Formats: sequence, C-alpha cells, structure tokens
Amino acid sequence: MTSPHAQPTSRRTRPKLTDEIRDAIAQELILSEEFKPGEGLPTEGELCQRYGVSRVTVRAALRSLQETGYITIRQGKGSTVLPRPQALAQGLDRLSSLESLAADQGAQVSSTDLDVIERPLDRREAERLERLPGTSALVIQRVKLYDNNRAAWMTDYVPEGVMPFDKLKSEFDGSVLDVLLAHDELDVQYSDCQINAVGLPREIAQKLNVREGVPAIYLDELTRTGTGHIVNWALAWLLPEHFNISVRRRSQFSRKSTVDTPDLVAVPDHRPL
Repeated sequence: MTSPHAQPTSRRTRPKLTDEIRDAIAQELILSEEFKPGEGLPTEGELCQRYGVSRVTVRAALRSLQETGYITIRQGKGSTVLPRPQALAQGLDRLSSLESLAADQGAQVSSTDLDVIERPLDRREAERLERLPGTSALVIQRVKLYDNNRAAWMTDYVPEGVMPFDKLKSEFDGSVLDVLLAHDELDVQYSDCQINAVGLPREIAQKLNVREGVPAIYLDELTRTGTGHIVNWALAWLLPEHFNISVRRRSQFSRKSTVDTPDLVAVPDHRPL
C-alpha cells in the first residue's frame, strides 16, 4: 500500500516555455495563415531571434507541432506547414487531458451533468487505487461535450492524501488531470492506460442520449507519480463518432530521427458532428 502523499504547497501559474513558444508559433504563424499550407516556416535560427529563446526550446516546440499535425519536418529542408487537419494527432505517450487535446486545434471540450462527491472506497476501488478499503476519495463524474455534442462520460477517483479535496474542487475546471499536472510538487509523471472497445451500459448510454449497447471506446487509466504512487484513477467512455484511436506501425528496421512522429497516436475526430 502507498503512504499518504505530502500536501501540495504551490501551484504552477504559467505554462512551460516550450509550450508557450509552440502556441505562439501555431497562433501567430500557422493559424493566422501568415504561412500557408505547403510553405516553409522560418528557420530555427530565425525563430530563436523572433522569440528570444534557445535553439533547444525552438526545436522542442517544432517537434510538438509536428506531433499535433501542424507541420512536417525534414532534415535539411526545415519545417513545412501542413493543411489544417480534420483530426488532431496526439501521441499516447503525452500525458494530457481531452481539454488540452482539443485546445491544441482550436476546438473545445467542456463538461455538463457534473457530480462531485466525497465517499469511502469500496474494496474493488481501493484495490485498483492501491489503498485500503474505506479510504476517502473524491469522485468526479461528468458528461464531456465536444462541439456541444455529448461525446463522452468520465469518472475520476482521487484518493485522500494526494491533495486537499477543497483545493482540488476549487481548481477543477473540467479536467482532474490538468489540476494534478499544475502542481509540480505532486511529481505526476505518467499513466498506465488500458483501451478497449465496449458496448455502452444502459446508465451511461442514457447520459449520452444514445441507445444501450452502442459501441464506445473505453479507457481505464491510472495516473502515477515518478515513484509509482497512484494519484488518480480515470474511467472514460468515448463515442467513436467523436473520437478514434489509431496506431502507427513501423518496420523493425526503420530508423527513427529526433523529429520522428509518435508510435501511438490518439485522434479526436474534428469532422462536423
């Protein structure tokens, strides 16, 4: 069993510099259409001068833009703007929320039918969270709206000892993961996520206004600190007309560069709903 975590004392108030530069390039150069699809972005050196940052930071920002489908990078040829994708490519090895995933492409994911309760964990829940039965947990359930359509049902379990429940509730704005990631002192590093295709149970189907048994993508995810302690258990049922999962497979002999695309790609569908 894990021991209680230290109480958080600080909160990150601004995004990382790499993310700031990535967002600036996306907004100022790509989404503004200053550089149109097929055109090359300024060189790394020019971007360094424009934003006053190091080449390492610019290179990481460009790599992130490639992973999200905005640009392609070719050695010796620089970065080329891609046509605006109908779907957003997202590496499954990147720990981010649905809200962040949608925001990367200018879309929005919001919540409705929010239910937040504090209660003891039953035996099954406690075992999953590696806690003792009866341990108090904050359980947050809600419908996720994607382009104002009921697209997913999510449940998060945050056990006692991770952070004060009142603080979590006050900072919650749709994503438990975003709150946890904002607290550097929690040392949230990775998650283990199981993905399955399921038929929606009646209760969840009713919440999403679809028929019982409709196919859904089911995610069962444990978020952990750098030492392996579980800080959140998240369950999600995603309707496949709004989200889909794809995997890029490579030959075992493929050579990977430092700007290669991720092996695993999650694609929130951005077609008209």
